[in-house]
Amino acid sequence: MNRLRCYQLVQNVAIRPERFGALVYNYDNRQLYFIHSHLVADFMIGMAGTRPLGEAVEEFIAQRALPASAADTLLHTVGRLERMGMVKPG
Repeated sequence: MNRLRCYQLVQNVAIRPERFGALVYNYDNRQLYFIHSHLVADFMIGMAGTRPLGEAVEEFIAQRALPASAADTLLHTVGRLERMGMVKPG
């Protein structure tokens, strides 16, 4: 994962908001990933691949008045989804 690159969901991957956060589903291989935070889910849903990851994280944290440590959680989730093949650099 590179903070200077733009990331987006892979084609045929969808994020569905849930009571617990969100469900990330890959329609090609039926792989699931559960996001257990509404804030992280909101960040992932808004990730469109149009801005560098680091910039998107910083803006999200500033808009929500979150502590700087929230960046670690957001970046961890993006990294995990990239390793699973659910997000990719744009």
